[in-house]
Amino acid sequence: MTSLLKPVKEALKSIAFKHLGLGAPTYPYCIEPIQLATLINEYERVKDADGCVIEIGVARGMTSRFMAEHIKNEKQADRTAYYAIDTFESFTKADLDYEVQSRGKDLSELRGFEYNDFEIWQKHFTDFPFVKAIKADCSVFDYKVLGAVKLAFLDVDLYLPIKKTLPKLYDVLIEGGSIVVDDVLNNTTYDGAYQAYMEFCAERGIQPKVVGNRCGVITK
Repeated sequence: MTSLLKPVKEALKSIAFKHLGLGAPTYPYCIEPIQLATLINEYERVKDADGCVIEIGVARGMTSRFMAEHIKNEKQADRTAYYAIDTFESFTKADLDYEVQSRGKDLSELRGFEYNDFEIWQKHFTDFPFVKAIKADCSVFDYKVLGAVKLAFLDVDLYLPIKKTLPKLYDVLIEGGSIVVDDVLNNTTYDGAYQAYMEFCAERGIQPKVVGNRCGVITK
């Protein structure tokens, strides 16, 4: 039966691609290709070291799936814990209020990610048991309970959560480990990430390193 249906499927694909404008390739990620490459390269650099991988601010899990696929393909799933941390309820009111009241941002431009759901997100990763979702506010979460961290991807956009989270992550980061921060680009809606990243680097005497347009990297 499968062999009989294949010509029909191919004919339908041809019609959809050639005449209906369907099937055009799209880029499904919200971060730049060079950011994905940086995450892979940083992971490869520390993959044999002890420690977990953390992604903070996971949205619907596109980057999480990308990284999980790579870890699985590299036969590292049995020795790599991947923690996906998010409120799964959009930004906190306090963080949004700070952006509006102290940084002059427009609330309507900041709101987002309210579609997310913790249980559904978990179901999408049942094929990747090493990916552990944690429902929490990254600003107050105790990262020490996860043990040493060898790679972290911080993608929470706003000033306060990044300002509060970076020192905590750095404290549990292994020597040679890295923190990758998204949205490190000034004069944008989410330039709180830029401000928090630059302040942290200045406070710790770290030379800022921005890869591509908005990928901040901190290596311990």
